[in-house]
Formats: sequence, C-alpha cells, structure tokens
Amino acid sequence: MKAERCFRFIVFLLMLFVMSACTDKPEYIPTEEMQKFGAADGLISNFVNDLCFDQQGSLWVATEFGVSQFDGSQWISYNTPQGLIHHQVNAIAAAPDGSVWMGTPYGVSWLKDGLFVNFDISNGLSYNYVYDVAVDKDGNPWVATGHGVNYFDGISWQVLEKAGGQALVHNIVRSVTVDKDQVKWFGTEYGISRYQNQEWQTLLAQNNQAGFVVSLFADQSNQVWIGSLAGVTTYDGNRFQDYTMNDGLVFSRIDAITQSTNGWMWFGTIYGLNSFDGQQWKTYTIDQGLPENTITALTTDQQGNIWIGTKSKGIVKLSLL
Repeated sequence: MKAERCFRFIVFLLMLFVMSACTDKPEYIPTEEMQKFGAADGLISNFVNDLCFDQQGSLWVATEFGVSQFDGSQWISYNTPQGLIHHQVNAIAAAPDGSVWMGTPYGVSWLKDGLFVNFDISNGLSYNYVYDVAVDKDGNPWVATGHGVNYFDGISWQVLEKAGGQALVHNIVRSVTVDKDQVKWFGTEYGISRYQNQEWQTLLAQNNQAGFVVSLFADQSNQVWIGSLAGVTTYDGNRFQDYTMNDGLVFSRIDAITQSTNGWMWFGTIYGLNSFDGQQWKTYTIDQGLPENTITALTTDQQGNIWIGTKSKGIVKLSLL
C-alpha cells in the first residue's frame, strides 16, 4: 500500500512538471532574411570592394568596375566616362556634406555636387595606390596608401609617413579609421599607428601575422577592432583581447568589420561571415543563404540591417527580424 501511494505521488509530480513546461513561454529566436542585389538589379558590377552609407541614407558601392549609389529604390552608377579617375575603386567613404571620397589604384576621386575632382601624385598625393579611405567629422579624408597616409585639409594634401620611431610605424598602410574622439588609427603591414593632436603612438603585436593589419573598426563604445592575418583583436585603450579560429572565427584573415545597432560585431572572411554577440559566434556561408563565401565589405544601416559585399556575387542585405 505504501509503495502504491509513493508511485502515485511520483506520477503526480511528473504531471505537474510536464504541465509547467508546456505553459512556459517559448524562447524568442530572431529570424533572418537575406535580400540580394546584383548587376541584374542595377549594380554596376558584382565584384564589390567596399560599402558605405551617406548622411541621406543612400548606399554607396565601390566595385572593380565603377561605383553605384542606391537610395533604396533606384541605382545611379559612375565610371570613368562620368569623371572617375579609374574604374577599380578599392575604398569609399562619405563626408558629412554629402560628398564622397573614392580610392583607386591610380589616385583619389572626390564626388561633390555631381562633379568629380581627381587627385594623384601630380597634384599632391604621395602615392597613387589607395587601400582605404576614412573621413573625419570635418569632412576631411584620410587616405591609406602604399607610401604613407595622405590627409586633405580642403586646400592641399599633407603627407604622413614613417620617420624613425616618432611617426607612422610603416609606410604600407592597409586600413584607416577615425573613432568618436577623432583619433586616427592606421593599420599597416607592421603594426598599428595611433595619431592624435600631432602625436603618435605605435602598437605592435607579438605575433607577426597579427601585426599585418588589413581592417580596422571603432565600435559604439569607441573600442577599436583590429582585423589581421591571424584573427581579430580588440583594444580598449589599455589592453588587447585576441579572437582566433579557436574561439569561433570561420577563418583567420579578417577583411571587413562592422557593428549592428544591437551591438553585435560582424566579420568578413574568404570563408564566410561571422557574427559575435560578446559571448557566442555564428557563421554564415552559402549554406545559410549567402551567394558566395568570400566577403569583401561590410556596413550597417540605421535600421540595423547588415549590408554584405562579396567578391563576385554582388551585395546582400541581411535583416535581423
């Protein structure tokens, strides 16, 4: 009799547990939607090198064969017949006044009020091959080249280059970003240079591969993310934090970095896209809907959508619904 009562009690507890589990609210899992754009939609070329948004919310796409502007419904494209200095555009950045700066292997093009102004070594640049461009709050461009950094003050170009230990750490500058405090960060093949108020600071990695910097990004908290051949590193002004394939990166070389409005970080590699929410990593490849795995550019719009540039398959808008 005692055993029967015990058995009934156990059954009762199991029923309560099942009922409680069924009434619990299911965990909310956000869904994602990918929208793809290519040459068939109006993009000038499917071979994408860089992306940015201007102050009006238009997307600018730098490609191997010109530049396209997308306002959400219509595409406008620019190439050498419109005044672009060269068809291959490696980098693009929008200024607060609505003008756009474009870096190419043959110099810089500035599109302002519908007209192009071009710069190369004949009128101020130190070197024609441009890897990256960033614009400060005053609208002045900082141009990463194969021979130092070039800065345009609205009148003339200033050249910042290696000079002992008191300046740029190396002249081959692959990436540049400007943080919220208007500090300029330059990623080179031999480390990072930080430039503020005409003062320099050099930051070197212990790992040679980590010292070869290919991408930079300053996040919402003004922390700098450094993409290298060895993974991604954060620098908060005091210490470094490294992330590698052992942590969740799909590949060690980080070619593009952005941050979505929810605070997540995003990284582009030749083997897919990674997101990182501060604790967990997620990988996106063609298996998750990307048109290809080689990611060349990333940016975020004001609605929190991630815009992804690919090597040969156009761009993707990733919406976190």
